Amino acid sequence: MTCRPIDQHAINIPQRSGLLPCLYIPIAARDTNAIETYVGRVLAQLSPRALSKALLVETHEPEIPDERFAIWRLPEAKVLHYPRQVWVHVDYNAYRRAYMRAFPDIDLTGLVIDHVMNRRVARLKGFAYLRIVPISRAANSSHGGLSEGWAVKYHSSPIMREQNRASQAVVQYADLADIVKMLDMEGGGSLMDVVNQAQKLVDLPDAT
Repeated sequence: MTCRPIDQHAINIPQRSGLLPCLYIPIAARDTNAIETYVGRVLAQLSPRALSKALLVETHEPEIPDERFAIWRLPEAKVLHYPRQVWVHVDYNAYRRAYMRAFPDIDLTGLVIDHVMNRRVARLKGFAYLRIVPISRAANSSHGGLSEGWAVKYHSSPIMREQNRASQAVVQYADLADIVKMLDMEGGGSLMDVVNQAQKLVDLPDAT
């Protein structure tokens, strides 16, 4: 398995969440070349009638997990660097069917297939391909709506449109809020309450 390179132009987002390289998780890519370089090898087309719209990807080997982080003790954390992932074009709508084709033995009852990055945000940022994962309807609801609406408004501003056009990053790595969603975490408070609680999962323990 090829060791996964890191897009140095894209590391500012995970770094702002205080994430170390073992938690650099690609969630969006400019094109299939970016997927092949920074995510992994395309194993199969999952949309026979729409080539390159849904892809099964065998990932490059990620950084070795730092076992000091509590996050790696969660069973749900296996999704983060899962060795086979489904990536779909931002405009492809049959993504649930594609996921079922990739993983026919997974029971998706009661789950939704979620684009880790909101599709409208991806279009504004110039990303053509997104990773999709199954999460509960409750988690999907708690992470949608207000926060994603804010992101669309933010990236629609003239200054962000210019910054996104100038960006040399060809992938985007997850921030802590994205990781929380991928872990299928939801709570009774606000999204930020859940994210703040999750911060403990990615903080190094005290040396004392």
